[in-house]
Amino acid sequence: MKIYIDEKKCTGCGKCKAACPKGPRIYSIEEKDGRKVCVLKDPSYCLGCRMCVTVCTEDAITLEN
Repeated sequence: MKIYIDEKKCTGCGKCKAACPKGPRIYSIEEKDGRKVCVLKDPSYCLGCRMCVTVCTEDAITLEN
């Protein structure tokens, strides 16, 4: 499973990290260019449940098989 995060859309809210069963292993909220964004730490833990996509109100996350 490939996870893509559009940093232009991402607000760094952390909903994806909270909703994902493996969130703390996959996602990190970091500051880049003076704003918070979600960064992939280790996408190999992804279960493909798509919870991150479901809760992202900014449509910043996409998953591909």
